[in-house]
Amino acid sequence: MEFSIPEVIDHRYRVNQSIGSGAMATVYSAEDTRLGRRVALKILRPEHLSDSTFRARFQREAESVASLNHPNIVSVYDTGIFESTVNGNTVQVPFMVMELLQGQTLRSLLSKRGELPAAEAVAYGSQVLEALEYAAKAGIVHRDIKPANVMVLPRTDEDISKNQFGQIKVMDFGIARAREDSNEALTKANTVMGTARYISPEQARGETVDARSDIYSAACMIYEMLCGRSPFNADSNVDLAGKHLSERPQPPSAYAAQSISPALDAALLKGLQKPRQDRFQSADAFRRELLDAEDGQDSYVSYVGDETQPTTTLPSEAPTGSIVASAATGAAAGAAGYAASSDADTTAHVEEAGLGGWFDNAQSEYTDEELYEYERNEAVAKKKRRRQAWTRVLTGMLIAALALFSIGTVLYYQNELNKVPTHAMPAVQGMNRNEAAESLHNDNILVKWEEEFSDSIDKDVVIKSSPVVGTEVEEGTEVTLTVSKGPSKLSIPDNLAGQSEAYVRTALENAGFKAGRTSTVNSASVPAGMVVTTNPASGEKADANSTVDIVLSTGKVEVPNVTGLTRDEAIAALSAPEVMLSTNIETVQTSTAAAGTVVSQSSAAGTSIEQGSTVTISIAQAPVAPVNPAPRASTGTGSTAPDQGDLTPGGDASPAPEPSTSTPANKNTLPASSNPSASPRGKN
Repeated sequence: MEFSIPEVIDHRYRVNQSIGSGAMATVYSAEDTRLGRRVALKILRPEHLSDSTFRARFQREAESVASLNHPNIVSVYDTGIFESTVNGNTVQVPFMVMELLQGQTLRSLLSKRGELPAAEAVAYGSQVLEALEYAAKAGIVHRDIKPANVMVLPRTDEDISKNQFGQIKVMDFGIARAREDSNEALTKANTVMGTARYISPEQARGETVDARSDIYSAACMIYEMLCGRSPFNADSNVDLAGKHLSERPQPPSAYAAQSISPALDAALLKGLQKPRQDRFQSADAFRRELLDAEDGQDSYVSYVGDETQPTTTLPSEAPTGSIVASAATGAAAGAAGYAASSDADTTAHVEEAGLGGWFDNAQSEYTDEELYEYERNEAVAKKKRRRQAWTRVLTGMLIAALALFSIGTVLYYQNELNKVPTHAMPAVQGMNRNEAAESLHNDNILVKWEEEFSDSIDKDVVIKSSPVVGTEVEEGTEVTLTVSKGPSKLSIPDNLAGQSEAYVRTALENAGFKAGRTSTVNSASVPAGMVVTTNPASGEKADANSTVDIVLSTGKVEVPNVTGLTRDEAIAALSAPEVMLSTNIETVQTSTAAAGTVVSQSSAAGTSIEQGSTVTISIAQAPVAPVNPAPRASTGTGSTAPDQGDLTPGGDASPAPEPSTSTPANKNTLPASSNPSASPRGKN
């Protein structure tokens, strides 16, 4: 499609070069000659100039962003219209002038690095939420928050000195809507707006959206920054939308290679709640919760729909030491209560007296009065003396016995203390490596690991032990545990399509493979730089520790050849799942092709263009036949002759020549009879 852009637009903006192109517009670097500054010039693509929907969407973005003034939102300086020619026709081309940003999109950053450290992800996410809070207060809903619409600026010297991450700019308000007219559609009825990987449930249902829809999309994006993958993955946009509607997301800690705190898990899960009333009700509330979680606070948000709902834990007014002291006091109180239920007098007496007191008490078998009356009788006195003697003997024997017992006890415990404890070898078969190690560690048993392949036992699960179960093993002894290396043939992990290269490489290594070379291929659904497939593909078997190559998406699709096809056939070919291009239809009058067939296409067959681009096709229409004047009726008898005046090319009528009286010779005609009475028809 022929499209010319003036060197200077609006007598002010000198156009330099193209710096980016999307499905709706192309962005050029330019110079504002009036203010002497570099700017970005966004111009609607020529194939959309005749489309009122795209023109309205472009104008909507200009109006939406021009009303916003925030450090985390790209600034719009000016808007206007210039004239150009498209296929020889003069058209009005809208444009907008924005600040020129230096940096890279968050999509590009994630494609290179995979997951980001939690501190960096929270820093970027909090800036995006600041922008969304500001836009929401201005009555603007973005409706397409995703990494491709977020620019990460380079760190300044001030950022480095303050140990801060780079600044964030939210871009592309192309489908943004003011809150008061969010019920109006820029497209046909029931058309879903947004990007499937980050779309909110209410967007997927085609419902009216508010700022809470942007909060859901932001939660999807922050989730991807933490994990290197989206909350949901599917082979098609329809399946993705279905998961946003019905599937419950796993917490980020389930996929992230880094450690994710429970507080951060809870914050993201609340942001991803299906009912919008169960999410954060403002972007600022979400931002504060993220920052608190990153700071390591223990106050977790609660979220609806989780059976194991974390409860809000308020910090205690007492310091840790007080808490420990209180616990000790409580334990003591419990012990005291238990003692009070026993025989307190006896217990106290024994504790106070010890062994010597016990002997004293044993001798107090009679009262003093009883002893006195008994001694008045000599026989009784002798008996008492004999009893006292025996008592002394028995006491001595008891003391000796107790001494021996004490010595024996000391020797026994000394022997027990010097004896190496033993434990029965526990049954660790079927445990994973960590569980088995912990079980033996609790018994102070050392572990030597061996590995072998097994087609029936999962990787890192214990196959056998030496010694066998039940054998007495002294503490400090080394035992051998054999764990499975998994099958000799391993399966390529599933759900790799649509993930970042870094995530897939990590997943392959964790599955027992080596990540190999990368190549690229066109894809209609997988974003540029993300993984389309692997070689071998997901689900296929390959040798453990073998190399698996990775195929990345170019973000482009190959244009099919639709010339000569009917209108419906061409639309079907361009919208096929492997292509998914939009179609713009024009009609041309021609007699060289059958009516209703494609005679030309804006993008040549076999060329690669950006995903979601629009291809204009020209449909043949039969030419209209010219209107001829009706023939004039003859006044004579016999055959009707045309108006002789019409036979002259110049249109001037000339008198017809008199008919010749002579008849030209004709070998098929007999000579006429000389008899004047002879009839031409023969004899009567």
